[in-house]
Amino acid sequence: MSARKKAPDVPLTREHIVATALSIVDREGTGALSMRRLGSDLGVDPMAVYYHLPSKEALLDAIVEAVMAEIELDDDQAASAEDRILGAACSYRDVMLSHARALPIVLSRSPSTPTAMRPVEVLLRILADAGLTPAQAMAGMNMLAAAVRGLVGMAAGCDDAPPTAEQLAEVAARYPADEFPYLRSTPVCAEDFLGADFEFGIRALARGLIASA
Repeated sequence: MSARKKAPDVPLTREHIVATALSIVDREGTGALSMRRLGSDLGVDPMAVYYHLPSKEALLDAIVEAVMAEIELDDDQAASAEDRILGAACSYRDVMLSHARALPIVLSRSPSTPTAMRPVEVLLRILADAGLTPAQAMAGMNMLAAAVRGLVGMAAGCDDAPPTAEQLAEVAARYPADEFPYLRSTPVCAEDFLGADFEFGIRALARGLIASA
């Protein structure tokens, strides 16, 4: 006769289930998440999860919703369009960095609930205020999201500390100067590609989008 599972210390709610699932992904990656593992961490029979979320697909959608819900929606409408776009991109970057191992789930599933779509609505409003048409705003939003996700993906894929400027300069010096004059003469700094470099790139995108209005 099998032993009964210990009753969970926290009431089994949809929010608790999703938070536990996201915690598993944050710690161990998407491959660690299964309904069996989730039930074990919750201290319940895995079938109990289905009462709140009818399938693993629904669970993954809920994880996307939980991640998107963390994005700050504070938008200073008195600021310039460029600053507003940068602020939205930085908020998205910060949340995605805190859930970098959930990036494959976010990339594979479009937001599909009002909560998950609110940050999208805010960015579309910012772009519309800048004079973009609805079609341009949607295209611009997709490009900005792709830029943020791409940089976060690069950061998430680096298990080791980023190389120092001196190390990068040493690598660049190995290439013949006559074939790679720009590479040899370009200042390198790996430490800030999600800081100053990120801001430079997002501002460049923002200015291009605003100019296209």
